Amino acid sequence: MNSATRERHHPVNKEKVRMIDEIGADLFCIEVPLPGSPLQSINSYVVTSDDRSLVIDTGMMRPECERALREGLDELNVRLAETDFFITHLHADHMGLVSTLATDTSTVYFNRPDNAVVVAAREDSRNFFDTLIALTRRGGFSEREIEASLREHPGYKYSPPDYPPFRFVDDGDELVVGEYRFLVVATPGHTPGHRCLYEPGRRLFVSGDHVLGDITPNITVWADDDDSLGDYLASLDKVAELDVELVLPGHRTSFNGFRSRIDELKRHHRHRLDETLAALDSGSRTAYQVASRMTWDIVARSWDDFPVVQKWFAVSEATSHLRYLQHRDQVVSAEHDGRLLYGLK
Repeated sequence: MNSATRERHHPVNKEKVRMIDEIGADLFCIEVPLPGSPLQSINSYVVTSDDRSLVIDTGMMRPECERALREGLDELNVRLAETDFFITHLHADHMGLVSTLATDTSTVYFNRPDNAVVVAAREDSRNFFDTLIALTRRGGFSEREIEASLREHPGYKYSPPDYPPFRFVDDGDELVVGEYRFLVVATPGHTPGHRCLYEPGRRLFVSGDHVLGDITPNITVWADDDDSLGDYLASLDKVAELDVELVLPGHRTSFNGFRSRIDELKRHHRHRLDETLAALDSGSRTAYQVASRMTWDIVARSWDDFPVVQKWFAVSEATSHLRYLQHRDQVVSAEHDGRLLYGLK
């Protein structure tokens, strides 16, 4: 069934489902709300075909997300038994519903590095969260803030207890859905195994959280030796070589100007690195203290008034910048009273 036939016999009822956008032939975006999140919503992309459809990212495991996505899929006449899923990365807003929606006949495409994190959290959750708590404590959080940030973290609240079997995809793999031929592009940084999809014939780039149009992806840390910011910047350089006309991001609206946006993101992180170094001018500090001296696009009177989860993301991003500088011999670190202090070299 081509797009014109679907238009005639199965029109998208925009009054019933306000959040569906037709991007191109057999390609749609369902905007899935994320209540209470600064992100506001996530884009779930749907590629339809006579054979099997593909859903790219799902939203969190919460009723509001499930209702919006199911209504959208119903409006597009997508049958879950004939649908596969591609998950760009491990965050709950992108994969929280896949366990609920995937059927026994669905293939769920995912990546190995992020799966290692998922497995660790599921099969050895005590050790996983103990490690996470230890990293947070060394970063400078108080015990009260650690407890609150974990309790309120969306990954803790809105992830499923288990996942369906995954089919792992690697850099350069091809996914064919109807008339679309997507290439898998490995883009580590935002998460260890983040994946994007590139359709060279249509010059489309499904970017997940790698390249966003008007917000900057959070770059976090996962282990003591991570250089996640270095990975992210290298991934930006990698995809900048692609011929892209339209970017389909995980959040907010689609956009053009792919390479100029990449340049903006790189300038943003150069500014962040300058702020990080400036925060250490007067002496050694924890990542928490460094983050409190950086600028953030959050409505709050002061650092003390930041929502605790946003403070957690900010400290983690500050840590990724400190680690980047440490890997390049500009910053050193030493442990003192259970806290990791960073200083200029």
